[in-house]
Amino acid sequence: MACNQGGVMTDVRKSRTRFNNIWPATFLFPAEEALAHRLAKHNLVSIFLPAQLTHVEDHGFHSLLAHCIDALDYLPLRPDFAFDQIWKALDAEFFRLVEVSAETNGQSRFSVFAARIASDSTCSRSHFVLAPYIPLQTCEFFAKRLLDSTADPNEHSEQFVKRVKAALGSSLLADIHAKYDANWLQPSRRAETQRKLGGLLKLIIGGQNVTLGGNAYQLSPPEVARLLIGTVLPQFRNERFHGSVRPPFRSSSATLKTYAHSYFLLVYAYALICEVFLYREFGVLSIQGGVDTTNANLHGLMQVLGDQESA
Repeated sequence: MACNQGGVMTDVRKSRTRFNNIWPATFLFPAEEALAHRLAKHNLVSIFLPAQLTHVEDHGFHSLLAHCIDALDYLPLRPDFAFDQIWKALDAEFFRLVEVSAETNGQSRFSVFAARIASDSTCSRSHFVLAPYIPLQTCEFFAKRLLDSTADPNEHSEQFVKRVKAALGSSLLADIHAKYDANWLQPSRRAETQRKLGGLLKLIIGGQNVTLGGNAYQLSPPEVARLLIGTVLPQFRNERFHGSVRPPFRSSSATLKTYAHSYFLLVYAYALICEVFLYREFGVLSIQGGVDTTNANLHGLMQVLGDQESA
């Protein structure tokens, strides 16, 4: 098995060198070929499709839309880069909201935004439907970050833990660390521990009732949204931005579940930008239009990569 993995790694490295040397000619790497095959099987060009928007001349709207249409240039093969463009629009809105809010009570910009879309009557809250479909791989990445926040903290860990605690609550977070930290410190048990905690987080984010440390916990949809907006989505963006991980789709470890992870976060982020379009009353999208867009993108994700959700 190890020998075979080494052979795959060498093949991918050779492919990277060849890709560099023959450019501007191009070819697909194995994970890219696998996605292209899935799309062709379902007669689709892309998993993701943008909302149909009414044209307006509003400058604020077009500042956000410019990032959204840049995202489309990276699809279907680079949903991670497409996510980055949507995140730029969202992050600009996060900061704007904090600036115009009368009182934020020291909340993070993510919490201010989550509170706004949870309470505004003009929002569709279509993102609530997505949480139960979060891929296990996404939850495993989150689990690693959570366990490392105490075992191997960095300069970002304090703020990360603060946001997690605000969403999960002190008691649940303490019970998670009590159950999983000791095993995480044993190298031979790390993979098993990450997967087990990832599985638990998938249940929690899916809104299910869980028992841990003798206590029962269940997050409400707004609490789940706060967790995703304040921790999972920023983590996905920050790790790549700071170079903590290699570009995912041209590595020896890339698989279709790597695509499921990135596409889920793209679809979730886009559902959030649709909420922005609604509560800012640009007049470009109806509440039902937001719901329909999110449902269509969820359907596309499940149709093409649904078998990767728990892989």
